[in-house]
Amino acid sequence: MTEYTVELFREGGEGAGVEAELFREERLGVARKLYRATCAKYPRRLVMLCDRARMLARSDRPDTMPT
Repeated sequence: MTEYTVELFREGGEGAGVEAELFREERLGVARKLYRATCAKYPRRLVMLCDRARMLARSDRPDTMPT
C-alpha cells in the first residue's frame, strides 16, 4: 500500500535536512490537501510531498504544486 508523506525541512532548504515528517496518509487527495495547507502555514520553508522516496511536489518549485 502506498503511503504519502508531507515533510518540513529546516531553514536553509534541502541541504539543511528534514526537520519533521508532519503527515503520513494513504489517500493521495488528502495528502495533497495536507501539503497545500503546510505550504500555506510555512511559506518560507521547503515542504515536500513524497511517495516513499519519490518526490511528488516541493514548495520551491511551483510547477510541481498539485491541483
